[in-house]
Amino acid sequence: MKKLVLTAFISVLLLGSLFAQGKNYVIDLADTTNGKVVTISKNQYGPNYQNTNPPTFTKFFSGNLPQPGDTIEVHFKLVSNVDLPTLQMMVIDNSEAAKWWTPISNENQAVEDIKANVPFEGVLQFKVATKPVSAVSVQLMYDDPIRSKITLQKTSAKTGVK
Repeated sequence: MKKLVLTAFISVLLLGSLFAQGKNYVIDLADTTNGKVVTISKNQYGPNYQNTNPPTFTKFFSGNLPQPGDTIEVHFKLVSNVDLPTLQMMVIDNSEAAKWWTPISNENQAVEDIKANVPFEGVLQFKVATKPVSAVSVQLMYDDPIRSKITLQKTSAKTGVK
């Protein structure tokens, strides 16, 4: 009898953990509502270089913003006008309500060795740590003193909740 109760209890725990997993959100950088060209220049508030207007995806998630524990996959295909040793990305809320900078993912991830005028494609995965106040954006940045223009191209991913 004890074995049966223990087995039932473990089954309930496993079943609950399956349903407790977060949602998976997908972003294709080319689906941004801010245009297909991202300009990166000196950050006026810090020592790095970053996009002047981060790619934004809020309209795809209105009423269903990511929550802590969810995952965001950022799919990208981009072409830079100059060589970039490193390009970092971070999922943020850049809305006025979030005081223009609230990290959603609490981490940045980097891709390396982007060559000028050569398409560069990949996928980065971010774990949501903080609920966005009202916007979902992807910050592009690096530490090198390089001004660049990055053109975003469509991947096969569809922006939305998977």
